[in-house]
Amino acid sequence: MNVVCVAAHQDDIELHCLGTLIKYREQGDVTITNVVITNGDKGGQFDPSLSYEEVAAIRHEEATAVAEALGGRYVCLGETDEYLRNTDETLNHLLDVLREAKADIVFAPPPVDYNTDHTIASQMAFQATMLAGVRTIFTAHEPLAAYPPVYYMDPVTGLDWQPTHYVDITAVFERKCALLRLHKSQMLNMQTSGGWDLVEYARIVGAFRGLQCGVEYAEAFKPALAWPRVRPGNWLP
Repeated sequence: MNVVCVAAHQDDIELHCLGTLIKYREQGDVTITNVVITNGDKGGQFDPSLSYEEVAAIRHEEATAVAEALGGRYVCLGETDEYLRNTDETLNHLLDVLREAKADIVFAPPPVDYNTDHTIASQMAFQATMLAGVRTIFTAHEPLAAYPPVYYMDPVTGLDWQPTHYVDITAVFERKCALLRLHKSQMLNMQTSGGWDLVEYARIVGAFRGLQCGVEYAEAFKPALAWPRVRPGNWLP
């Protein structure tokens, strides 16, 4: 299985899908591609003296380390953080990455969230999963043979969102926390902007979703119920 995660920022995937990716990896023959649309250059609130270029480089290094720890790869489309727009060029870039990865399943931000970068990334992932299979749209790689199903991740703090599918990540939760700590800059950044760090957040939200489905820790998802993205069977680990 070729698993592709699409997000706006470098720690979005790790907060809401990392335990699930670890479980996929434990299954064996799985490739993982983490695609982040922006360069994350505004994520330096913990030290405003850092230049945008320095912050983007730090976040690239951190996201690459997480992907490599999963045995996967990290792809950054390089758009400007906090000013993401769904342009033809960026959409074609994203759909070509899906083609290159031969995506079998795509995880995406939910259509509702606190940040428009997130919701625009959601729209782009939704559209790209269809366009990646359209044979009259030409990019560097061949169209997908089948349209991949899309599973939306949780929004930040789970507000205004009701998931339908849960993955028990209890057995891999501490591994998730260890990999979250590789985002050293964002451990500091979220303390500055949110009053909590990534691991504290993961424990609270993971336990909350776990309570809903009767396990200690869980990650929650909701499939995109739109043709041709609906596929039969259980695609989650």
